[in-house]
Amino acid sequence: MAIDKMVIKKSRTITVLNELGEKLIWAGEIYDEDSKVKKQHAIIFDSFGKEIKRFKKSDFQDRSYVTEGTLISDARISFIEYSPKDYPYTIQYESEVREGSTIFVRDWRPVKSYSMSVERSSYILKNPSQIPIRFSERNFSSHNIKKVTSKHELEYVIKNLPAYKFEKLGPDLKNFVPWVKVALNQFSLVGVVGEAANWKELGKWQYDNLLKNKLELPESTKNEVANLTSKSSDIREKIQLIYNYVQENTRYVSVQLGIGGWEPMSAMEVDQVKYGDCKALTNYTRALLNSQNIPSNYAVVYGGNHMKDIDENFASMEGNHVILQVPLEDENIWLECTSQSTPINYIAGFTDNRKVLIISQEGGEIVKTKEYGVANNLRGTKAVIYIDEIGGFKAQLERERFGAQYGKIYQIESLDEDEKELYYKEEFAHLRGLQVDEMIHVNDRRTPKFSETLYLKGERYTTKIGNSFILPLGFTKLPILDLPRSSDRKFPFELERGINIQDQFTFFLPITTPIETLPDNVDLKNEYGFFQIEVSLEEKGEALAIIVKRNFKLNPGLWPAVKYKEFRDFINKVKSQCNPKIVIDNIN
Repeated sequence: MAIDKMVIKKSRTITVLNELGEKLIWAGEIYDEDSKVKKQHAIIFDSFGKEIKRFKKSDFQDRSYVTEGTLISDARISFIEYSPKDYPYTIQYESEVREGSTIFVRDWRPVKSYSMSVERSSYILKNPSQIPIRFSERNFSSHNIKKVTSKHELEYVIKNLPAYKFEKLGPDLKNFVPWVKVALNQFSLVGVVGEAANWKELGKWQYDNLLKNKLELPESTKNEVANLTSKSSDIREKIQLIYNYVQENTRYVSVQLGIGGWEPMSAMEVDQVKYGDCKALTNYTRALLNSQNIPSNYAVVYGGNHMKDIDENFASMEGNHVILQVPLEDENIWLECTSQSTPINYIAGFTDNRKVLIISQEGGEIVKTKEYGVANNLRGTKAVIYIDEIGGFKAQLERERFGAQYGKIYQIESLDEDEKELYYKEEFAHLRGLQVDEMIHVNDRRTPKFSETLYLKGERYTTKIGNSFILPLGFTKLPILDLPRSSDRKFPFELERGINIQDQFTFFLPITTPIETLPDNVDLKNEYGFFQIEVSLEEKGEALAIIVKRNFKLNPGLWPAVKYKEFRDFINKVKSQCNPKIVIDNIN
């Protein structure tokens, strides 16, 4: 190992017991122009240890590794294709890769998946150049690990780790399996040399080498943006106008060439070609804001539905996405610059409530993005349903969605009418013979709030039994978890995001015979949330109205394994009582 040279040798022997284990084999390498696969071979053995197939380097498939949405990339993948005839079988894989970038030193995580036991795993870091290293050991206390560590070299060995069984709502494996993170204090990234030992220094290096001098714009663009914002004195409105400008004039395309995987295209280039990846479009928005004297910061984040933090306690090259932070006196405005439809300061579901790296001229800083509390993740529905003499229905449904609930619906605007109708027929699949007569959508991007008004009808809502009819009172379904029974749960369970559902259904029935028995009201409250349902009757003219008020809230949180049964019982009670029914003796 040197500052600009690293050799990675792998040797893996894996026994696959069934087809579910196929995804854990990974006998291959991803490389680019800054790395080279020097050696690669594999041997397949049957269940008796007899060799049945051998792969030399020339037998490996070698293809471009261009992911969806990527315009151009120099990444390639070299791998084997093997279809087993029988299980179990064993694959022995070895490789040697030489890399010119040393900023990404491989970590050691012997257990990479649930249902995977480890007979033996070792990790050796040799460092003849004596470059100072940093390393962080996680979850060692409950494991028997042999190790030899120094300021420059590392060696770890662990044996006989049993497989961890997957449990619903269980934590990420990294929270309890052995794990070592490693970084060099002096490193290279595609020929660019650096030195850093903490986030402030690493952020400063990234700013100076990857972001600096990339904000220049054509005078014509600066003048256009100046004219666009000239009539406004409100800084938030200026940010909104510039963000709209980016959405209307650019599109997302990924470009991954060399250092381009980490360095954005310049603002000048993006202005010319009108496209870019998350880095380029974020930097372009930063340049446009900068042209109007509005400061903003490049923010590296782990994007995804699962909330993953940048590790504030260990500085290394992390993240898979970039967004923009605009710091104001009273709040931070967050901009998702790759989307042509996401509202300003809306990041729910993909980059919300997690620690990110802010990169500025002063260096790096770890901050947390906007959190959407359970009260804000609201879906509120009011529906008026008219039941006819044969049990069919017509309904007007009005619904509003906020927070993370907004993110699940607002892009329906981009669908054509047939696709919208199909969406609702799938959502309301429990309504037999459903027809969607009219759909009205209002997308308030400033709140943001998405409003739906739907006119629905169906051939049958009630169920006839003899001379009676059964009327279900849950017109829409609740998003309720399906939780398996577990008498010996080992790990805690977690809900990352809360939900808040508020429903009111009014059923109009053409009957004269009074309904003598109503379902009992339900009021369940505990630390996990609450569920309430209340049913009442009102006479309105010649019709009888049944009014159903139903509220369900689920709190985010982390709870110990011993509470899983209690939580499951709560969820099952909600499931059993969220759709009570009334028996009606006759419908005129």
